[in-house]
Amino acid sequence: MSILKDVVIFINKRIMGNEKIAIFLTKVLPSFKLIFGKEYARIIESGSFRESPDTKKLFLIVNSVIKNTAYYKENALGEIKDVLIFEEKLKPFDKEVLRNDFENLISDNYYKKNYDIMTTGGTSGAPTRFYVPKNRFKKEYAFYHKIWGGLGYKQHLRAVLRNERLPKDKIYKINPITKELIFDGFKNNESYYQKIYASLLKFEIEYIQGYPSSIYNFVVYLKNKNLSLSFIKGVFLSSEVFLKHQRKLLVDDLKLPVLSIYGHSEKLILAVDFKGKNEYQIIEEYGYLELVDEKGEVIKEVGKLGEIVGTTFDNYGMPLLRYRTGDYSSYLQYEKGMPRVLNGIQGRWEEMKIYNEDNSFVTPTALNLHDELYNYIDGLQYFQGKKGELEIRIIPNDKFNSLIETKLLNHFKERMASNTLIKMVKVNELIKKKNGKFLLLETLVN
Repeated sequence: MSILKDVVIFINKRIMGNEKIAIFLTKVLPSFKLIFGKEYARIIESGSFRESPDTKKLFLIVNSVIKNTAYYKENALGEIKDVLIFEEKLKPFDKEVLRNDFENLISDNYYKKNYDIMTTGGTSGAPTRFYVPKNRFKKEYAFYHKIWGGLGYKQHLRAVLRNERLPKDKIYKINPITKELIFDGFKNNESYYQKIYASLLKFEIEYIQGYPSSIYNFVVYLKNKNLSLSFIKGVFLSSEVFLKHQRKLLVDDLKLPVLSIYGHSEKLILAVDFKGKNEYQIIEEYGYLELVDEKGEVIKEVGKLGEIVGTTFDNYGMPLLRYRTGDYSSYLQYEKGMPRVLNGIQGRWEEMKIYNEDNSFVTPTALNLHDELYNYIDGLQYFQGKKGELEIRIIPNDKFNSLIETKLLNHFKERMASNTLIKMVKVNELIKKKNGKFLLLETLVN
């Protein structure tokens, strides 16, 4: 593992800056199976994804960590062999517990040399830290490659449009180990989009990976310029919620082969929308996923909204069991002998509230536009600096006019309190986080 890591670091520093060498290595390096090892090969070569939760893996890690981790010793007694006992003895916990009880969540099986510290930001500004195995990338690549394989992906060089920031004179860089043609996720202008398109043709790219917002913005440009993406065999989305207007353009209008992956920083669970229809099949081999209601009770029926809770299968150093993700969904399918399927993903509620002056609120989901209104804009974003005030940022396209502007304003006014001040602002591009992820709602309201 350390040798592979050293090779990757060397390539990042030296090789990716030399296009000729990088292209040569892309063609001559061994297969992913040889590069990433036995566990990668085992996952890739396994059959179809399971149709029911993997309780064997669940009980294996649960019964190990309740003996070796202070937090779970205090909250669970005795060996657990039944899911109902697991649900009863181990109560779901959130990032506040992770922050405040950090040391007690570290297992006796933790060895510093085998783990990396990860940090994610929170809406309160207080970071959340946790340890993850250093070799986690092997599992990640294995599952992602297996999932992408549903659209024919094997050892292809793929385009990547995510959170990379390149030097001004660089159009792309190539990682020959991971087979990535990496573009700058922060250059959102027509000149750069034209260079991306030319590069896709130059390298005969058939698969594109990226944030939904980044892919959407690029495809809007292509549509406006009447440039075809008919050569693309797969669009792989992740790290952001795949929004309705993005799905309409990519899947409904352009008929692109799209799949969207739901995961999160803690690496506990995974679910996949294999057809871009907002239907996420739970990948049962990856981790243990549950939906719980407001009281923490497990949801096992179709149609009831609940918070997504995850349990790791392989992080024995800092095992998070029944960890609240802050994301929400309901079951579209929950039937014995059939895969569990989630009906879309709703983003973190604490980040997705738009407040009226009286402290009542709506979520961006409640403000969704009618399909026809999306035809007149190329992007939309909400900003709230004060309760009772909402700024709507839009990127108008050539079809936009004053009549559509009035319809848009009326749409939002009907969904907010009558005294909420709504302002529409026309912009050329939308705001992203420092990591390149799109912000549907930027808010200063606590």
